[in-house]
Amino acid sequence: KPLMLHGHERAITKIKYNREGDLIFSASKDKKPNVWYSLNGERLGTFNGHNGSIWCIDVNWDTTRFMSGSGDNTLRIWDCQT
Repeated sequence: KPLMLHGHERAITKIKYNREGDLIFSASKDKKPNVWYSLNGERLGTFNGHNGSIWCIDVNWDTTRFMSGSGDNTLRIWDCQT
């Protein structure tokens, strides 16, 4: 059954699963990366801080941090454990 993830206000530019496959990380033109639970589509967090569209996103091997790159010429590293 497909998941419908509702939460971004503009187009999604990139998605990434973590190594275990239980989390989805999404980047968007709305400047806010989101983290989702892949089994039911629940949004676990929205991260504010970029001032431009987010074009890339990746997560480290143990899912303690993820990073996002934005059109505001910044790369941000976010803590997943808080």
